[in-house]
Amino acid sequence: MGTTPPSILQNPDPGESYQELFDCLGRAYWEASDIETKDLLHGTQEAVGEIITAIDEQDLITNTALFIQLTPKIKAINANLAKIKSEIASITKNINTATSIVAAITKVLSLFPAMA
Repeated sequence: MGTTPPSILQNPDPGESYQELFDCLGRAYWEASDIETKDLLHGTQEAVGEIITAIDEQDLITNTALFIQLTPKIKAINANLAKIKSEIASITKNINTATSIVAAITKVLSLFPAMA
């Protein structure tokens, strides 16, 4: 029995950690009794908010680059999914399987309707 915390506790997600801090600072602001403390809490919360925004923007940039890279693959997969969906009756006679596949395909195709 080791005393090392699980890896998820050792390296928390920065965005989640900053968001939790932001929320705590907001609650503390309303509980503070003097204006100096409220100013300190609010100023710190604003700075943390800027960090959250920077993290979110970086994730968006990273994800956008990845999305652009995957666009041809997504289009090809979507074309195959549409074909499978239209031919499901000849693919399987099991109604439950067919229903599950069609529902899953419909959901995926709705993620990127312009690529369907």
